[in-house]
Formats: sequence, C-alpha cells, structure tokens
Amino acid sequence: MQKNWQLPVSIVSIIVGFLVATQIKSQTEQREMLPSRRLEDLVFMLKTSELRNTDLTKELTLLRAQITELESGKIKLAQKQGVALNLAAGQSAVSGQGLEVIVSDSSKPLTKGEDPNTAIVHNDDLLRLVNELRAGGAEVVSVNDQRLVDTSEITCAGTTILVNKTRIAPPFVIRAIGEPQTMEASLNMRGGILEYLQFYGIQVSISRKSEVLIPMYSGGSQYKFAKPVPPAAPQESK
Repeated sequence: MQKNWQLPVSIVSIIVGFLVATQIKSQTEQREMLPSRRLEDLVFMLKTSELRNTDLTKELTLLRAQITELESGKIKLAQKQGVALNLAAGQSAVSGQGLEVIVSDSSKPLTKGEDPNTAIVHNDDLLRLVNELRAGGAEVVSVNDQRLVDTSEITCAGTTILVNKTRIAPPFVIRAIGEPQTMEASLNMRGGILEYLQFYGIQVSISRKSEVLIPMYSGGSQYKFAKPVPPAAPQESK
C-alpha cells in the first residue's frame, strides 16, 4: 500500500523540481542578457553623440570663419573710412603728382600816380588761384606749406597775408595734388586768374611735378555749434 503512493509523489516531486530549475535558469539568463543589451544601447548612443559633435564642430568652425571674415571686412571698411577722414581733415602728410605754382609781387617799376597795391599779391589773389586749382580737380592744396582744409582761411591783416592764422610772405608757393594737365588748363582759362595777375605784372610760374609733398594740417579745428547726429535705428520690416 505504501509503495502505491510513493511513485506518484516521486514523479510529482521530479516535475516540480524540473519546473523550478527551469524558472530559475530562465530568470538568470534574462538577468545576464539585460546588461549586455544596455551596453550595446550605450555604445550606439555614444557613437551617435560623437558623430553629432563632429558635425557641430564643423558648423562652429564655419561660423567662426564667417564671423572673422565679416569682422575683417568691417575693419578694412573702417580703415578706409578712417584714411578718407584723415585725408579730409589733413591729419597726415600726403604726396602725389600735381602742380607747383609760385607767385611773386610785380618787379616792374611803378609809374607816376600808379597805385602800389596793384603790384603786390593779395590774399584774394591766392584764394582765387586755390579755387581754380580745386575746380581743376585738385585733391589737396597747400600755400607756403600751410595745408588747406575745410576750415582754413586765407585772410589779411594790413599788408600781411595769413593762412590758417599763420603769417606767410612772398614768394607764395602753392602746391596742389591732382591731374597736372587739367589743373594747369583751369588756371590758363581765357580771362581767368592768370591773365588778371599778369595784367598787373604779378609774376606766376607753373611747373608740373611727378611728386608733390604736402604736410599735414597744423591748425586746430573747433566746432562750437556743429554736433554729430547719431545713426538712425534700423526699421523693422513689416
């Protein structure tokens, strides 16, 4: 009787043991596989990040190059504008082809009753010569090494001529940088300043120069009323 129930119990025990062992093995395998899959995922994410980082680095390098190019362009533009402003303000010495005009008082003896003022060079004569040179394309002009700028004056105090408030004396040497032939033609216009001066015996000599040196402006510039206007803010497009 005892042997009849021992066999089924033994079979059931074997089956239960087999199932328990199989469950334990399955769980163990799943636990062993999980870290491996996570590692592969991390490796994939790392490679993806490295590729993205490489692309971003290339893009950053390109943007930096564009910024450098833009800044370089702005610097060059500012330098050109600065050079132009310095030239206009006479803040640097300049040289170039041009003319040298020497003007001296008349050497002819005065006749009885003739006004002696007609035989000497006046500030108006120098001013007319300078204006004719500028009309002929003169870019830079000086009188007795006094650089003329937009605020310069050619005035007189009695018999003394002042340029930039500096006294000058004859012979008066006018130097102009520009196209020599055009400037000379402007001075030699019929009925122009040269004919007028020669009529009174004023001596004028003109010579073309391959290089004329004009010094920087030595006077001061003071603006009491003129003020710079700030640049207008850009308007947003609608």
